[in-house]
Amino acid sequence: MPVLFGQTQPELARRMWDELDKTNILTDSIVMDTLNKKEPTLLDKVKYKASDYVRINRKENKLYLYNNAELYYQDIELKAGIIILDYAVNEVTAGRIADSLGNLSQTPNFKQNNSEVNPDSLRFNFDSKKALIWNSKTAESGMNVFAAFTKKENDSVYYLKDAKVTTGGDLDKASYYFRIRKGKMVPNGKIVTGFTNMYIADVPTPIALPFAYFPTTQNQQSGFIFPTIGESNNRGYSLQNGGYYLALSKFYDLSLTGDYYSNGSYGFRADTKYRLMYNFGGNLSMRFENLISGERGLPDYSKSTVFNVRWSHSKDPKASPNSNFSASVNFGTSDYFRQSVNQLNSPNFLNNTLSSSVSYSKRFPGSPSVNMSMNANMSQNSSTKSVNLTLPTFQASMERIYPFQPKTKPKKGIFQNINFQYNTTAQNRTSFNDSLLFKKGMFKNAKRGMQHSIPLSTNFKIFKHFNMSASANYREVWTPTTVRYNNYDPTIDAFRQQQLKDLMLLEPTVLV
Repeated sequence: MPVLFGQTQPELARRMWDELDKTNILTDSIVMDTLNKKEPTLLDKVKYKASDYVRINRKENKLYLYNNAELYYQDIELKAGIIILDYAVNEVTAGRIADSLGNLSQTPNFKQNNSEVNPDSLRFNFDSKKALIWNSKTAESGMNVFAAFTKKENDSVYYLKDAKVTTGGDLDKASYYFRIRKGKMVPNGKIVTGFTNMYIADVPTPIALPFAYFPTTQNQQSGFIFPTIGESNNRGYSLQNGGYYLALSKFYDLSLTGDYYSNGSYGFRADTKYRLMYNFGGNLSMRFENLISGERGLPDYSKSTVFNVRWSHSKDPKASPNSNFSASVNFGTSDYFRQSVNQLNSPNFLNNTLSSSVSYSKRFPGSPSVNMSMNANMSQNSSTKSVNLTLPTFQASMERIYPFQPKTKPKKGIFQNINFQYNTTAQNRTSFNDSLLFKKGMFKNAKRGMQHSIPLSTNFKIFKHFNMSASANYREVWTPTTVRYNNYDPTIDAFRQQQLKDLMLLEPTVLV
């Protein structure tokens, strides 16, 4: 049972009641010291309450609170079964109380600023800000810490003795923890310890270190990423997802990890996330693996290299209302999700299509305003290993203008109501096997073309009561490739027309 000032909690409670009963009976026969005593120096109002008992002993300069006791002073909030405030020395003690069956309850809860401690008992001095804490439990950045005895030196330094640290949840339910004999804890910073060893199910293991360092900071910190130990049927034992994390900036980071298998297979990955507040954000992931299956010299032996690139980017609309850039990219070798052990799961394995798109749009305000957009799209089928790539599709349009409109008068008549627009579309499209990706023959069979369109219209009145309109449309198609036929055969004309459409992408206007 924890001890508070050399006494157990029930003994302390009984003695407190006895002392309170004797306060008005006993008298002191010792001559009082004539020196001036130190006056209480509490700097703020103390708020308190309790369910069973609240008493102020002016002779001892103490405040006693019993059962569901609460005390508030400056930035300190304390709740416990029993609280004793000695305002002569500005010191408070708190502990649990026993019920009729002798079970201790109402564990103290101590809060100061952003730190919270739940010990069995504590002693705290308001002047020095030092404290003695027994059996405390606290959480630090995902880690739960238990210490049999803690000395609080100040707001930023705690000394621990016989402590336990785990990231496996509640200490009472955690399957593992690290036992610390002596250590120093800086809240939201770090825990530095002496000899430390690992316990699994409360059983000590030979995994031990002469000293240890546990980061608890809320900020990003660079550090090693410990690999996961596993086993594969085709590649043997493995170390997966081990590497190093680089906290390069508050705007972006970089994670470099890799895998290694006992049969010689290996893989590398680079992942980064970036974000500029109120501007843009995204993430980029690049993966490469050299995979070996089977034993060298046997019929089932095979070796292959696979890769995959994923990129996601989005722009905040408030950053620039007249332009936008976005990307959603997922491409690589067709067998990546089928062969990579690290990425092998049902959704990835059953997905036969990888799609990627990158788009940029820009609006030029003014008179007339112009809208422009450019897109790149790729669709990859992992079953047929075919790739359809459109790089790029360009579109531009100009708003309708009235070239003969008077500057100061309304439009009137057929001539002043003449208006036109301009639209253009250009496209470069190709299909190929994924083995040609990023190689010279990727655009060998590409089809490309460009179309311009200018619609022209006007309106006017006849006999003051009838509205008439007239319109015309001019369209022109550009293509860098020409197909010429020296004769005309009606039986195969339909085939030639379709062949010419495929070549020019856009509807042909002349057949030579």
